[in-house]
Amino acid sequence: MALVHGVHGVAECETFLVNIGLPNNVMFTGVRVTKGDIAGAHILIGMDIINEGDFAVTNHNGTTMFSFRTPSSEHIDFVAVVKRENQALLPNRAERRRAKKRRE
Repeated sequence: MALVHGVHGVAECETFLVNIGLPNNVMFTGVRVTKGDIAGAHILIGMDIINEGDFAVTNHNGTTMFSFRTPSSEHIDFVAVVKRENQALLPNRAERRRAKKRRE
């Protein structure tokens, strides 16, 4: 049993050691978990698991998906991607000068 602090207060909950297998054949063995009541879900994956690799959630065309890989192989930075895409849309300095001369 463990004392669990959640959004609904403090409760004493049963604990178990479990093996967690993800669809990409990543396996976590001997993970200590507590039994809880999670509306609409079977499991809540915590930071102890997420910190072992890269975790991403996407919602393309109204379909929410998550992806996980371990070990981590690179940083995922959506802000950097947007900045690169926006920079590619901006005219470079020479193009701006030519455009300015055409307007004059």
